[in-house]
Amino acid sequence: MFSEDDAEGILLVDASNAFNSLNRVTALANMRYLCPSFSVILINFYRRPCKLILFDGSFILSLEGTTQGCNLASAFYAISTVPLINILGKHNCRQVFFADDSNANGN
Repeated sequence: MFSEDDAEGILLVDASNAFNSLNRVTALANMRYLCPSFSVILINFYRRPCKLILFDGSFILSLEGTTQGCNLASAFYAISTVPLINILGKHNCRQVFFADDSNANGN
């Protein structure tokens, strides 16, 4: 990707706090179309706020993003970025996405 002769520019992006910034309601709605079989378990896990237990026994509600430590979080985030990847794919450039990192080069 980086040694391509036709690359006039390279863009590297690392989304800040991406897994926590995911709009959960929109991602769950999109998931029903992007990956219907996986959406069933995601809706069961994420349709209600998650309780995050604090050291003193109290809790806060997690309303957005994925839950840290959830085995489904990476796949949930990755699949929920597919609409963005499809929009960006319409441009004349090569792109590589991994979790919350993306790279693109082109002219």
